[in-house]
Amino acid sequence: MKMKRALLLAPIVSLLFSCAKTNQKVYRPLPLDPNVTYDDVYLIMGQSNASGISPSEYLETSHPDVYQRYTSGNDKVLMSYDIIYNASNTFLPTKFGYAQGDTNFGPEIGIAEVLSQFNKTSYIVKGSLSGSCLQTQWVNKAGQKFNCYTHSVSFVKAQMDNLKSRGKNPRIRGVFWMQGESDSLFHDQDSYYEATKKFVNYLKIDLNAWIYDHFNFVDAYIFTHGQWYMPELINAAKEQFAGEDVHNYCIKTNGEDETAITLDVKSNKGEGNDSAHYDSSSMLLLGQTAGELLIK
Repeated sequence: MKMKRALLLAPIVSLLFSCAKTNQKVYRPLPLDPNVTYDDVYLIMGQSNASGISPSEYLETSHPDVYQRYTSGNDKVLMSYDIIYNASNTFLPTKFGYAQGDTNFGPEIGIAEVLSQFNKTSYIVKGSLSGSCLQTQWVNKAGQKFNCYTHSVSFVKAQMDNLKSRGKNPRIRGVFWMQGESDSLFHDQDSYYEATKKFVNYLKIDLNAWIYDHFNFVDAYIFTHGQWYMPELINAAKEQFAGEDVHNYCIKTNGEDETAITLDVKSNKGEGNDSAHYDSSSMLLLGQTAGELLIK
């Protein structure tokens, strides 16, 4: 009797398992419609160097045109942001202060400089949290989603709906992910790599409704000459993941070779006693470099 019951149940179990596999969400970018004009949206996520703690006042001398443009606001690139302690759920002209501090800035300024070359309005959405850890606050290697991830993705979705309600056709072109300093404490390259894979896959699936043709994931090395523990392991994981897809990019930031840029921190440039965050010129260069990859 037990054998007959097991034989009867086997097809049911097989069907249920098959349905579960069929219902699993899969990322499939939408086809571009040549008759539609899309409104390009670019995301920024990560921890403090994504939120932005670089002081704008030093750009007044080194980059006076940039300083003037983003003190008054660049209305060719509109931005909304949620960095927990500072947020705007409406799109505003990009300027200094959409960061941690009223006059500080993050990668958005350099990205906006790149986007300004286009004869149309572009959009940036930033969702980040200073000090946040990928593996305990965003997504871990087992695929568990945490609050930073769910909060930021919910914010992005709300902003896409916001644009749609204004008659726009938002298309998410990609994300600049500036994170990894907190995870360097784990001394674990494989776990960071696996968590990154899960994180990017979830982003593509959860935001699939606004992704057409492809999605650019732009990452960047963390600073190797500062206060972080074993940063080379995190950077190796970033490089490994970037090599797996033509739309994954990783910016080398420590002058490693001819493909790299060279960034520095505030304490080394006389911009305060801060060895964890990029100086103003470095942050501007980082954003510009990320912007050039995001538009590919």
